[in-house]
Amino acid sequence: MARIEAGAGGGGVEAVQERPAEAAVWPLWRELKKGFSTWSLAGSAFVTPGSWGYAGLDFVTGLRRNRSTHEVFALLEGVSEAQFEALSALAALNARRQEQMFRVVALGYITIPLTLIATWAEIAPEGVVALLGQNTQLALYAVFLFTFGVLAYFASSWRSRQIVSVLELVRIERRLAPAAPKRRGG
Repeated sequence: MARIEAGAGGGGVEAVQERPAEAAVWPLWRELKKGFSTWSLAGSAFVTPGSWGYAGLDFVTGLRRNRSTHEVFALLEGVSEAQFEALSALAALNARRQEQMFRVVALGYITIPLTLIATWAEIAPEGVVALLGQNTQLALYAVFLFTFGVLAYFASSWRSRQIVSVLELVRIERRLAPAAPKRRGG
């Protein structure tokens, strides 16, 4: 990052390179997110201690026993409070942006097409039947792609919130102050 300062003796300007203190959070972020890949969600939804606790009252004990949670605790072992706060803020920002994208995709991939098809079916039902009859395979592909797209963004959003939850567990066990509530925007 560069900032502009007046040049020596007041003449001209010069760009001064500086590295923000928070830049150290990026390697930590890259390492943290490795244990929460979107594509591994389907498998871990059935075989982790956290998934076994998706019924009843306690949804945090299983999360704490997950292998990915143990890995995060180990990763953050020597991390300062300032670095942890920066990482938590980054995870919260990521979760908000994931949620926004999921909503846009769900709206764009499901609500709008279904509304258009339902309206068309109301106006000219024989046209919808004829189009689907002549293009059945294309219609099935479209349904598959739209469904898969929404599910992929849902899984990504779930994982981003899972990272935030694990960081909250770290915060609790370190006896740090609760994170300040974040605004809903991105």
